[in-house]
Amino acid sequence: MFTAKKNIQLIDYQDSYYYRQQRKKRRYQWLKFSLLIAVILVALLPFFFVPFAQSNPLYIKEQVKADNTFIHGPQLLFDHPNPAMRATFPVDITANIEINGLVAYAEITQTFINPHAIALHGSYQFPLPESAAVKQLIIKIGDKEIIGEIMEKKAAQALYQQAKKQGQKASLVEQHRPNIFTNNIANIPAQSTVVVTLKFIMPVSFAHGNFTLRLPLAITPRYQPKSSTKQSTTSLFPHSHAVAPSQSAINIVLNSGIPITAIFSDSHKIKTRALNSEQNAYLISLNKTHVVSDKSFALSWQLLASEQPQVSSFTQEVAGEHYTLLTFFPPKTAAAQVIARDIIFIIDTSGSMQGGSMAQAKTSLQLALLQLNDKDSFNIIAFDDDTELLFPITQMASNQNITKAQQFIDNLNADGGTQMYRPLSNALMMRKNKVQSAKSIRQIVFITDGAVANEFELMQLLNSAQGSFRLYTVGIGAAPNGYFMKKAAQFGRGSYIFIQNHNEVQQKITQFMTKISQPAISNIALTLDNQVHQQVEVYPNKIPDLYFGEPLQIALKSQFPLTNVQLTGDTASTPWYQQLIINDNRSSKGVSSLWARRKIESLLDSLVTGANTEKVKAQVIITSVDHQIISPYTSFIALEKQPEISPLLEKNDLSAVHKSAKQKSASQKHKSNFIQTHQSLLVAMPQTAIGWQLQFLIGLALLVLALVFAKTSDFTGLVNRRLKRLSAWL
Repeated sequence: MFTAKKNIQLIDYQDSYYYRQQRKKRRYQWLKFSLLIAVILVALLPFFFVPFAQSNPLYIKEQVKADNTFIHGPQLLFDHPNPAMRATFPVDITANIEINGLVAYAEITQTFINPHAIALHGSYQFPLPESAAVKQLIIKIGDKEIIGEIMEKKAAQALYQQAKKQGQKASLVEQHRPNIFTNNIANIPAQSTVVVTLKFIMPVSFAHGNFTLRLPLAITPRYQPKSSTKQSTTSLFPHSHAVAPSQSAINIVLNSGIPITAIFSDSHKIKTRALNSEQNAYLISLNKTHVVSDKSFALSWQLLASEQPQVSSFTQEVAGEHYTLLTFFPPKTAAAQVIARDIIFIIDTSGSMQGGSMAQAKTSLQLALLQLNDKDSFNIIAFDDDTELLFPITQMASNQNITKAQQFIDNLNADGGTQMYRPLSNALMMRKNKVQSAKSIRQIVFITDGAVANEFELMQLLNSAQGSFRLYTVGIGAAPNGYFMKKAAQFGRGSYIFIQNHNEVQQKITQFMTKISQPAISNIALTLDNQVHQQVEVYPNKIPDLYFGEPLQIALKSQFPLTNVQLTGDTASTPWYQQLIINDNRSSKGVSSLWARRKIESLLDSLVTGANTEKVKAQVIITSVDHQIISPYTSFIALEKQPEISPLLEKNDLSAVHKSAKQKSASQKHKSNFIQTHQSLLVAMPQTAIGWQLQFLIGLALLVLALVFAKTSDFTGLVNRRLKRLSAWL
C-alpha cells in the first residue's frame, strides 16, 4: 500500500540556527580569502605591469633619460607580430674612406641578420656627418642584390609601401635631421644576412693648418617631451635589449695633394703606412680590427707650413663630362699683412634689439672700432624705422673720429621697426674718403638679430649690387635669424659669426676683426687654358676671399678635360699669380658629386632672387637623379625586381616556418654561430600570446590558496569548487 504524500511537509533545516551559523562562518572565511587574494594581486602588480610595459616599444619611446648619456651604435628593430619579441639587434659597420684634399668619399657597409624564424620588416637609424651627401645605396639580402635609385620623395615612399605589401624586398633611406638617417627594409627573409652599402661624400674640415675628419658611429638619444606634437627622430627605437653592442672597422686612404706632417686620432688608436715618398699619401686603419661603436671616429693631420698659398687639384670623368676640384690653402699666418679697408658698420637699433641684445651690439661695435688701423676708413649707420649716419661719407680712422664714433654709440637706443633695406643700400653706394686708397676693400659689417620678414628683398639687393664689396654679418642675441645671417654673407662674399653670450663678445669680435683685416688672397679669378671651356660651370658663382686658417674650394664642370688654370688675385702687398697644371693622375671619387651639390645649392639660392619655384624644383630633381645624390626633393629607394612567391608570414604559419627552418641546407651552416648569438635572447622570451609574468602570477595565486585553505576541512569543498571555476575561467 502506498501512503498519500499530499499532507507531507518538508522541513528546511538550512534555516536552523546551526546552519545559519555555519553559513556565516563560511562567508567570513570567504571574505578573508578574498582579501588575501586582493593583497597578493596588489603586491604582484608591479612585477607584472612594469616588465610588460618595458617590453613595449611605445613605452620605450616615452622614456626620458635625464642625464642623456646613453650612447650606442645603430640598433635594428624588427616589426615582429608578437610585441614581446621586438628586441633590438646590433648593426655592425665597416667604413672604407678615400680622402682627396678636403673631400672624403666613404663606402660604409652595415651588416645585420634576421635571427627570427619568419620574414620580417626592419628599421634602424644611423648617423652621418651633417654635410654628407648620400650618393649610392646597395642592399644585399642573401645572394640577391638590389640597387637603390634616387627619386622624388613621395613617389619613393609610395613605391616602398607597395613593394612591402606585395612581399618584395625593398629599402627606403630617408633623412630626418641633417645628421640622422633612417633605413626601412621590407620582407627580410628568416635567418638571412643583410648587407647595406652606403656611398656618400663627407667633408674634411681645415683650420689653422690642421685637417680633421669626423665619422659619427654612435647616436645619443635626445629628450622629446610627451606633449610634443613633433615626432622625435632620434629615439625611434628601443635600446635596452640589444644582444651585443654594434662594432665598427675603419680603413682610410689619405691623399692630401700637398705635403702633410703628423697624423693622429684623438678618439681611437690607429696605425699608418706611407704610400709614397712625397709626404702626401698614407694608408690608415684602426689598431684593432673592430671596435665598439660607442663614439665618433676623429682623424687629424697637419699641413706642412708654407710661405705661399698652395693649390691642389683633383679630377673625375663621368658620362663623358669632366669635373675638376680646386682647393686653395692659405700660407702660414706669420706672413699676414693688414690690408687697407673702407669699412661701414651697420647696427640694428629696432625694438627687437631691446635689452641684452642692444647692450651686446653696442659693446661689439665699440670693440670693433678699437681694431681699426690708420690704413682704414670707416662709418656707422644706425637704423630702426629711420636711418642715422655718423658721417655723410666714410672717414679715416683717426683718434678724433674714433672718439666721435664712441659717443655716437653711447647714445643709441633700441626702439621702432626694422627697416634694413635703406641702410644696406646706403652702405653699398656710399662714397669713400678722398684720402683712402682706391685699392681699399669695401667691407660692410652688419650687426643685428635679423628679425626681418623681407629677407628675399634684401638678398636680391645684395645679388644685384654693383662694385666690389664684402658683407659680414654678426648675429646678436639669444635667437638670431641664422638663415638670413648665413645667406646674406654668402651673397656678399663674406662670412658670419653668432654672439649669443655677453661673455663671448670681446673674444669673438677680436678674432672676427683680425680675420677680415687679413685676407690671404682677395679678388680671386680663374683663367682657363683655352676658349673651348667658355661654357664651363663654376661653383660658387661668386668666388669669396681666401682667409688665413680657412681653405677655399672651387668646383668646375667642362666638356673637355682641363690641362691648366691661371689663378690671379691680390694679397695685402702685391698681386698674386699662379699657373696650376692639372694632374690627370689625381682622379678622385666624389668630385662630380661635390659639384652637383654646389649646383643644387646654387639653384635653391636662386629662389631668393626670384627664380620660378617649379622650374628650380625640376632642375634640382634632374641634377639629383643624374648624379644620384639626395636633395630636399628626392629620396633613395631600392626595390627587388621580382616579387616574392610567399608574402610575409602570419603568426598562424609559425609552426610551418619552424619546421622548414630545421631543413635548411648545409650551405647556411656558417651562419649558425651568429644566429645562435642573436637567438640567445629569444630563448628567454615568451613564445605565446600571453606573457610569462601573468602565468607566474596565476600559478603563485593558486599555490597560496592551496596552502592557506588546505587544512580547513569544512571549507575544502568550497575551495575546490572555486578553484575549478577560476581555472576554467583562466
